[in-house]
Amino acid sequence: MHKSSYLRMQYLVHYYEPYFTTNDVIRILDVGSYDVNGSYRDIFSSMYDYIGLDMCAGPNVDIVPKDIYDWNEIKDNEFDLVISGQAFEHIEFPWLTIKEIARVMKPSGFCIITAPNATPEHRYPTDCYRYFSDGLAALAKWADLKTVHVSVGGVPSMQGTEEWLTRDNDAYLVAQKRPYCNSEIKDPFPYERRITVGRGEENQYRTLKLAIQEVQKHFEENKPVILFGAGEVGALVMDNFEEDKVFCFADNSADKVGKIYKGRKVISLEELMEIHDQYNVLVTTLYKSSLEIQKDLNKLCIKSYILYPQG
Repeated sequence: MHKSSYLRMQYLVHYYEPYFTTNDVIRILDVGSYDVNGSYRDIFSSMYDYIGLDMCAGPNVDIVPKDIYDWNEIKDNEFDLVISGQAFEHIEFPWLTIKEIARVMKPSGFCIITAPNATPEHRYPTDCYRYFSDGLAALAKWADLKTVHVSVGGVPSMQGTEEWLTRDNDAYLVAQKRPYCNSEIKDPFPYERRITVGRGEENQYRTLKLAIQEVQKHFEENKPVILFGAGEVGALVMDNFEEDKVFCFADNSADKVGKIYKGRKVISLEELMEIHDQYNVLVTTLYKSSLEIQKDLNKLCIKSYILYPQG
């Protein structure tokens, strides 16, 4: 598993702990637990009774069902929490697996499923699917589970989560079995770090459009925009702005300055220093570099904005 998958699973488990069935020991089933390059077992403290299930015996596997879609070895309503990470892409008939997950969950129990949204093919022994939010929510609905949370590339904050951001984003589902919690559960991942994932598909731009709408609320009125960063993020932002709003790009790369990008001239940092007070300067790079660029611009007394919410 990649590190971002482990970090998100760890966060989600601890986030939802207060909602698990109240017992001295919380029973957990890990579906697809075989330790190929890491496992989730060490996330769980002594308050958990962790059981690993997989289609073949090996490290971190406690149960190997005779039928991978009919777990007769496990009784109904056995587990407070069922998790599955980086396994659902390899399962040929995931709608059968989610039914078994629902069966072995205790009433009001939870499941947490993570699966790739975009990764290269990796057969183990098969590689069948990539998931979006709607796909995971549909699986939950099929098994009569309530979707509590679903996202792609979700993060709790845009600060301190750099290791969570990879080009191979994962989709995340948290679902609950009846009877459902009466209390409202706050969203664990209010932000989604997938601004540059995918090209040319409208649904991939969903969170980018929201980010642009939010940052424009802080712009000075009646000033056009200069986009600092003539790259992939800048191109996506340009596509989502009204055409007459963007005056030009700015960039600190000598290879880009003076050229035309997305129909706009790319000016240098020195040129920006002379005219910045006439424009809203929006930094259009990935999160970490956006913070660094904004810090450098502040030192030059250039007010700028970034796409990523803070805190």
